[in-house]
Amino acid sequence: MERQLRDLMIAEAGDPPHRVTVEAVRRRAIRRRAAQAGAASLAVILAVGLGVAVSAGILRFGTSAARGAGEHAGPPRYYVTQYFDPKARKLVMAVRARASGRVTAVVGDPMPGPGSSCGQGTAGLAAADDQTFFMTCSVWRSAPAPSRRPGLPRQFRRPGKITSIQSRIYRFHVTSAGRITGYSLVKGSTLSGWADNIAASADGSEVAAEVIALPRSGRMATNQVPEGIFVINTGTGSRSLWHTGYVPGANQYVDAMDISFTGNGRDLVVLGPRCRRAGALVNCNGHADMQVRAYSPAEAGGSLQGGQVLLQDSALKPRGTSLSNAFISPDGSAVTAVLTDCPPHGACTLTVARIPVGAAQQPRVLYRVHSGTRFQGIFERLFSSDPSGRYLILDAGAGSGRVNGWIDHGRLVPLAPANGNIPEYEAW
Repeated sequence: MERQLRDLMIAEAGDPPHRVTVEAVRRRAIRRRAAQAGAASLAVILAVGLGVAVSAGILRFGTSAARGAGEHAGPPRYYVTQYFDPKARKLVMAVRARASGRVTAVVGDPMPGPGSSCGQGTAGLAAADDQTFFMTCSVWRSAPAPSRRPGLPRQFRRPGKITSIQSRIYRFHVTSAGRITGYSLVKGSTLSGWADNIAASADGSEVAAEVIALPRSGRMATNQVPEGIFVINTGTGSRSLWHTGYVPGANQYVDAMDISFTGNGRDLVVLGPRCRRAGALVNCNGHADMQVRAYSPAEAGGSLQGGQVLLQDSALKPRGTSLSNAFISPDGSAVTAVLTDCPPHGACTLTVARIPVGAAQQPRVLYRVHSGTRFQGIFERLFSSDPSGRYLILDAGAGSGRVNGWIDHGRLVPLAPANGNIPEYEAW
């Protein structure tokens, strides 16, 4: 409900330009995703950051990934977008043709009914290739709150605490004509709790989903720590858990902003903040360290407190440069990341760059946008990559110039809807 109210407000008035911290990101509905602050001189920033990473013993991983996994000739013909429909007054998911923006199919709910939703959250949608997609669907049950009016029918009482939440992952295929052939439940994907952030390997053999368990109070909190990330074999249904664990007072993993696989599905790569926790809640106080960590092999499971650090914003210079999104390349050799910076005296900058892992190579800048002034702010809603890592969707801009598009040789080619206020998330 909180998320839908925000979408209604954005549809009417748009997002105001603002500087965004990790703490502010976490306050956006049940999961997050927004701008943070990005990179003034990228070569200097990343040379320092990667130098620290290499000196810490970070090595290249996952190089055994099959080349060509998830690749196709040119950008995908279709993409799936979740957006707010002002006529229907609700969020919808649809398949659109990249070239024309025409809606070719509407994504349905395989488990319709009261309390059911699909693709909700920051990234409840993932592509294995340009025709195979996965999405999360959740259904919850709540008990009516006690009524102060004796005899009031049950259906008219306000909802009470949530009694159960169950999530499932469905696969669907998009034909060469942009149609959907049907939905199939992924084996082993029935999960207890709220799953809203998923990723798929390029061959579709594995999916990963972050799950938040229902607390005893029956009240979901915006700063609640997830149970962990499940990795599911879509063929056998077997699954393993990378759990969050809990160490009182320690700086530790608290949330996944982005999840991705190397091309062969061997390595699970997670971008998330590290900060202190108290019980089941997060208390970052605006001082979280965003880190990209790799967990290998992905199907082994274990603790999210471990893993291999590939990149972290605390090592980036100048101070205040932040990671807001990051995905691993199919061969595991590079991280494609969004870096933003708002210096105390100057314009804000958002940069999309491909950063080599564990190598003293210069990063490759793919796209950059500047705000006119430090007060104008940087806007970023979503960032996603196709399985090949070559074609990137970015919804970003400065001031009122907010564009939903894909990055093509340093420019942002608009996608429908081009208004950056409208889409919630997209995948291709």
